Amino acid sequence: MKVLIVIDMLNGFCRKGYPLSLANTTKPIEIYITNRIKEITVQGGKVIFICDSHSLTDPEIENPYPPHCMTGTIEAEIIDELKPLVDESIALTKNTLSIFLNTGLEDQLRKFKASEVEVTGVCTDICDLFAVYELRIRGYKVFVSSKGVLPFDSEKQAEYLDYFKTRLGATTE
Repeated sequence: MKVLIVIDMLNGFCRKGYPLSLANTTKPIEIYITNRIKEITVQGGKVIFICDSHSLTDPEIENPYPPHCMTGTIEAEIIDELKPLVDESIALTKNTLSIFLNTGLEDQLRKFKASEVEVTGVCTDICDLFAVYELRIRGYKVFVSSKGVLPFDSEKQAEYLDYFKTRLGATTE
């Protein structure tokens, strides 16, 4: 079964005014992700949102990142454009860079007998990087489209997509 993972499409990254707001607009990847969610669902695949949800005691808070996407805040909510699509999906929270640590993702992927996992969302050079790595070391076939991810450092997109392909064995476009 094909599984689409949507990482950190939250107000805290995708909308201005938060400590880790991306410099570039996420509108183009929002359109891509919306379309992919609909396509995967029609094809009988599954969609899993994985979302930062932090407390002040989490390992990445303060060093290296400022407090962000704190549990229960608007900043930690999925962006309005994708919220209507969450009802037909699974939403998991994470409090580290890892999409697997204490999230229940491994159980979900096993339950669905995932044959291919597509990674979308933000940030290509942070959480998406860790996601692709973690999926690949567990033996999953991984696909990443440049249309579905956006880096924190906007000049690094091509570099990280190449890294996914040449160093981690993911398929990219």
